[in-house]
Amino acid sequence: MKKTPIGHVACPVCDFQDAQVKEDKNGHAYIHCGDCNAQTFTRNDFRNGKLRGRMRAVTVTVTDDTVTVTAPVPVPKAPEKPVPVLPPAKKPGGWLQPLLAQG
Repeated sequence: MKKTPIGHVACPVCDFQDAQVKEDKNGHAYIHCGDCNAQTFTRNDFRNGKLRGRMRAVTVTVTDDTVTVTAPVPVPKAPEKPVPVLPPAKKPGGWLQPLLAQG
């Protein structure tokens, strides 16, 4: 049985901003990420409440015979800056310095 999303939240594994929040058979919310396919479950009422407080709810509009489901607008990610690669730092004096210090 396919579960319908009740909200969206950032994925805790890959940081995908539109991971779906769904309900399991016990009525607890869980996260399903469509990007990395991870599932994160809440096992008690405290965690369930925290997740439901963090999520962006899916809104449903009903007019006459038409049902419109509006998902939240995705937040654009900032472009990632390349990390500069630095050469390894050299120790002062080289490998011979400890031997010379012993005398």
